Amino acid sequence: MLRKSASFPVGLYAILLLALAWLTLPALFGPVERWLVGSATAVPRLASMWFGRPARAAGRDDLGRVEELRAELNRRVTRQNFSAGAGVIPVAAEKLLCGVLSASRVGGGGRMSELLLDHSYAELEGCDLVVKGDQLIGFLMRPGQGRAIDDLPADPARVMLCNHRDAPRLYASVDEDGGGGVGGLRVVVRAGSSADPAPMRVDLWNDPYQAAQMDESGLLVRTRALKYGATAQRVPGGLLLGRAKVWGYDDQKTDDVLTIAVYVEPLFEPHALSHVVLWRAPAVRGGRSSMMRAHRRVSGVVYDLPGADRGRHLLVTDTGVPDGAAVTQEGMLVGVARGLCLGSGLATSFGASRRRWSLLFLPDGDTLPAFEMSGVVERAAGNVAWVRWEGPPRDQLPRSAEGHLFTGSNGRFCPSGLWIGRARVDRLDRDLLEVRSPVTRGARAVDVLVDPSEAR
Repeated sequence: MLRKSASFPVGLYAILLLALAWLTLPALFGPVERWLVGSATAVPRLASMWFGRPARAAGRDDLGRVEELRAELNRRVTRQNFSAGAGVIPVAAEKLLCGVLSASRVGGGGRMSELLLDHSYAELEGCDLVVKGDQLIGFLMRPGQGRAIDDLPADPARVMLCNHRDAPRLYASVDEDGGGGVGGLRVVVRAGSSADPAPMRVDLWNDPYQAAQMDESGLLVRTRALKYGATAQRVPGGLLLGRAKVWGYDDQKTDDVLTIAVYVEPLFEPHALSHVVLWRAPAVRGGRSSMMRAHRRVSGVVYDLPGADRGRHLLVTDTGVPDGAAVTQEGMLVGVARGLCLGSGLATSFGASRRRWSLLFLPDGDTLPAFEMSGVVERAAGNVAWVRWEGPPRDQLPRSAEGHLFTGSNGRFCPSGLWIGRARVDRLDRDLLEVRSPVTRGARAVDVLVDPSEAR
C-alpha cells in the first residue's frame, strides 16, 4: 500500500507568523485593525438610521446643576493649588496653573518620576520650580539639556519629580512641630532607588545620634534655604517634601527600634495629579500657546451595541476619532473612545473601563477640599461602579464622605472637570469609592474632543 507523504502546512505557519507579528508589533498593524473593525461597523451604522432620534442628556435643571458643581470644583482646585505659605512664592510673581497630561518613567520607590504638562516649554519660559500649594512637586526640565536633550521649545514641557534619578539633592529638616524629640534635625534628601520602600531617602543628617533615636514615622519634612551650592537661591525654605518613614527593626522585648534608614514619603501620588503650579518673575513672558490640550469638539451620536448594558457603544462622527477622546454630554462623561476608520469609534463607559484614571472627588459641603485620586474600576453592576483609589492619605478622607466624582487630567483629549456621577466611600472598604452614574439608553447626541488638524 502506498502512503501519501504529509505536505508542509505552509498556510498554517504563515497564519501563526502573522498572528505573532500582530501581537508583538501593535503599532505596525494598528491601522489595519482600525480599518477592519471600522468596516465591520458599517452595517450597524446603516441600521442606526432606524434607531430613532438622538436624545440629549437631561433637562435644563439637571444640566444647570452640573455646571454649578463644575464651577465649585474649579474654585476649590484653584484655591488649593495656590494656597502656598507666606514667603514661599513671591507676592509679585506670575502664577501659572498647568494641567498634567500623564505620568511616566519609574523612579525612586517604584513610583512615576516624570510629568508631562499641557503647556509647552516656550509658554513656561522663566519657570523652574513646580509646586502644589506648599508642596514641592519637582523641577521643570530644560529643552535641549540633560534628560530633555531631544525636546524642542514647542514640545509639551516635562517635569522631573524629586524621586527622579537626575533630581538635585535637597537640604531639608524634620518639622519642629512634629514632636518626638527630633525637631530641628537637618538632613539631605535625594531620590531613592526603584526598590526602596519610599520615593526619597535621607542621605546625611547633622546629628547621627538624634537620627538614630527616631522611632516614629510621619514627621513632616520641609526644605531649608541654602546660601551656597547647586540649589542655592533655587529652592526656598518651607516647601513640604513629605513625611519621614523610619525603616528598621523592632525589639519586641524593650519596644526599642533599631533605625537602619530614614525615607521620605510624598503626600501625593503622581498618577493622581491633575494640576500643578509654576511661577516666574512678572517681567518674564512666555511664548505663544502651543495648544497641548485639545479644545475642539465635534458632534456625534452614540448607539447601543449588543451587550450595551456592559458599557460598550458605537460612536459615529463626521471626522476622525483619536484614541482616549472623551465622549461627553453637556459636561457629563459618557465614555472614552477608541478611534476606528470612517469617522466611527467604540465608546467605553466609565464603569466598563479598566484603565487607570486620574480623578477628582468633590465632597459635599464647603469644609473639605477637592481630593485628587488615581483609581481603577474594580467591578460594576448596572450603573454602579466600585473604584479602587489611591492618592491622599487615608486620614484626610472621612469614612462617611459623600460627594461627586469628576475626571482629573487624563491626557490631551480627556480634560479634568467632566462629571462622572455621585460617589461615596464604600461602607465596608474605605479604599473603594462607590460611584453611581446616570442611566442612559438608546441613541444619544454627544460631543467628542478631537485633534484640530483632524476636524473639518
